[in-house]
Amino acid sequence: MKDFNWAAFASLRAFARLNFVIAFVSIMGASAQVCAAPQWAEFRGDTQRTGRASIHLVYDPTVQVVYRTGSGCSASPVIGQSGVVYYGAYDRCFYGINPDGTPAWPRYVTSDLIITSAAIAADGSIYFGTSGGAVHALYPDGTPKWQTPFRAGNQSISGAITVGANGSICFASDNGRVYSLDPATGQERWSYYIGGALKYGVTSSPDGSVFYVPSTNGYLYALNANGTLKWKSNKPVYAANACAVGDNGIIYVGGTDYNMYALSPVDGSQVWARRVYGKITTPAAIGWDGSIYFGSADLNFYALNPDGNIRWTYWVRDTVYSAPIVDLEGKVIFGTPSGSVLALNASNGNTLWTRTIGAGIYSSPAAALDGSIYILDNAGVLSRLSGPVSPEPSSLAVLGGGILLATVFAIRRSRR
Repeated sequence: MKDFNWAAFASLRAFARLNFVIAFVSIMGASAQVCAAPQWAEFRGDTQRTGRASIHLVYDPTVQVVYRTGSGCSASPVIGQSGVVYYGAYDRCFYGINPDGTPAWPRYVTSDLIITSAAIAADGSIYFGTSGGAVHALYPDGTPKWQTPFRAGNQSISGAITVGANGSICFASDNGRVYSLDPATGQERWSYYIGGALKYGVTSSPDGSVFYVPSTNGYLYALNANGTLKWKSNKPVYAANACAVGDNGIIYVGGTDYNMYALSPVDGSQVWARRVYGKITTPAAIGWDGSIYFGSADLNFYALNPDGNIRWTYWVRDTVYSAPIVDLEGKVIFGTPSGSVLALNASNGNTLWTRTIGAGIYSSPAAALDGSIYILDNAGVLSRLSGPVSPEPSSLAVLGGGILLATVFAIRRSRR
């Protein structure tokens, strides 16, 4: 054993350990993308309506038509744990579509138009509202969970359903009421009358203890999880869309008065307001660093720093209505009425890529766990943008393997 190169062996052992760690991290990262990463269970991805995807999304996408619905559609898709894409359409049908474009089950027929997004509970149950004031509950196989849908009068449920922290189903109706339902039975737990038309749904605080509801009467309301009023904003915000809530609890809502507002979760007082040159036309997306992204009727797309100062603007040459999403890498993604999907660099607003889908896009994209993006146009065509994501988990394992092979080669040379 005196001729054995112990120094080289020590180097090999060290590199082997490094290779194991790199490979382990790589494998766990890939597993996290497949198994542990959150599904796109709600409108904008979560109950805070942040639009954040906790993964890297495709950076050089190929567009593929997944399914042609055959009628118009304004709903944004949601994605179940198994990758099934769910949405409703103007043909009064609710769809579950597999990633390969085949129906997961026969379409579920309702008596009303479906104009807004569904929500998926932790057990896979799916909830959605209709233009006739009904809330339907389906099992993942498309069969009804409740014997009959819940009826909130006959006025539209225009905003997305929210699944609360305790599993309760929360939503707002154009009849001016906010409702909470028992997910097992569909029975009403409580309702609270706000007034005005509640067209933009319900957004949750980070801990799920408070719901925020904008009304067409101009004010924003905060309701406790038991249905009691916490506060009404002391000044009107003239909401033009759903609000979003940051991890610090700050509520962001865009107005018809050209202002993006930031409100305190304590009492609804104004933290700041940033005026632009047109009505705010999308809900805000909130980046991982707290930045705020939104579109405006002034044909620009904006990025604000957390303090409300403008970081950059991007001239879209069109009014954006598609609520943006932002991935872990800093890609901000949204659609346009001209039928394009854009990805911008969150740090500087530079164009990363653009792809043409077809008909106008007014719904929000949905992020799949493999990095693909699903989006619906207003003709009811479901498209997928797929391709490589960055960084690719396998590249680290290849690097580690290369280091190990190089080390073995060096040891062999030293022993000659």
